[in-house]
Amino acid sequence: MAFGLFILLNGILFIRPAELIPILEPFRLYLIVMFFCITTSGDRIFHQLEMKNLVNNPITLCCLGLLVSVVMSHLRHGSIYDARFSGAEFIKLVIYYLLCLSCINTPSKLNSFISWFLVFTLISTVLALLQFYGLVNIPALAAYEQREFDEITGEFIIFSRLCGSGLFNDPNDICLILMVSTLLCLHRLMSRPDGISRFLYLAPISVYLLAIAQTQSRGGFLSLTTSLLVWSTCFLGFKKTLMIGSIALPFMIYGIGGRITNIDIENGTGQHRIQLWREALELMREYPLFGIGQGMLPEYTRLVAHNSYVHAYSELGFFGGTCFVGLVFLSIAQLIKMPKTVDTNEDSNLVSLRPYILGIVCGYSMGIMTLSRVYSVPTYLIFGLAATYLSLCELQFNRRINWRVNLEFMFKLCGISLVSLLALEIGSRLLVNWEG
Repeated sequence: MAFGLFILLNGILFIRPAELIPILEPFRLYLIVMFFCITTSGDRIFHQLEMKNLVNNPITLCCLGLLVSVVMSHLRHGSIYDARFSGAEFIKLVIYYLLCLSCINTPSKLNSFISWFLVFTLISTVLALLQFYGLVNIPALAAYEQREFDEITGEFIIFSRLCGSGLFNDPNDICLILMVSTLLCLHRLMSRPDGISRFLYLAPISVYLLAIAQTQSRGGFLSLTTSLLVWSTCFLGFKKTLMIGSIALPFMIYGIGGRITNIDIENGTGQHRIQLWREALELMREYPLFGIGQGMLPEYTRLVAHNSYVHAYSELGFFGGTCFVGLVFLSIAQLIKMPKTVDTNEDSNLVSLRPYILGIVCGYSMGIMTLSRVYSVPTYLIFGLAATYLSLCELQFNRRINWRVNLEFMFKLCGISLVSLLALEIGSRLLVNWEG
């Protein structure tokens, strides 16, 4: 029952029935279903929080560390009210992550979850496209009207960008989840036995790619490109992928065209975001350990950092930034170190997902380089999916895959965080142009 409720929870998350049917809005369906999901899987959630499991699942530990850092980022400034409010909001994300680990506890459930995930994203994508092309009228799916300066004509131009509803009511956000759906459909297309039925997945892939093009999201395009390059590297190796990519990428850029492939970091929004990175990193210098406070960055810069890593370091300090970087690094590193050979057909079905999960995590990690999504449900869905997959592989193969948390691990994670922070500092200093 818990798994069924978790599927329903994600259906509400992606399709957002309350926004499509306003009469449902007062019922707060998401929180109601989450409550029943918690009550039916409480034992398994507490099992994830036992010390022996936390030691063997460092991704979960980083997730809990973020909760601590959110609370401490306000307590450090003496704001008990903000600490309580922000902690209560963030704990919903932690619960969602723990539900992902607790409810998807077998390979068959993982396969079922992916199927439902594709159904939900396809429904929401089709509705968004129908709205975009004016075939339906759903206010919650209204396209985003982008206003940009055209240097050729010297005038401002306005163009529409596809949006979803709820958490995906932003072209960049829906583009990231479309990247995830594209990779998962690609897995179904490539890994199923020979037969005409698997080619049916070409249809949703086409829908997702069309929607990605209509979002005109540069970060989304980088995310999709990264995920495909990582996926290809797993199968063909780095050299062949580099060769194919150097040939295919120009055709992709020419074929898609428009704003989505016009990546400029010297002027416009690209340079503006780099300037925001610099401002956010400068604020971290004042409060290096626990940051300026969760949600407080717009109070200083009027905008978010538009970079999840910079945002985490600025608002949550080195402690919170390390936990967030840990989510990303541990997911990618442990997926890379996973065994690539298996003994049984049952194992091979699980292992076949590895290049796609790795591509998704790498693509999403690239996508949030231009978005502030430290406190977003999709972020904890992606890293929850990675942690779930790694735990299932560990049980299935009866061998250790997750790294064990000990003193050496803590020093290593801090070292990786320092290198990441230094890279952000140097990179933003080299790229910033205050006159641009």
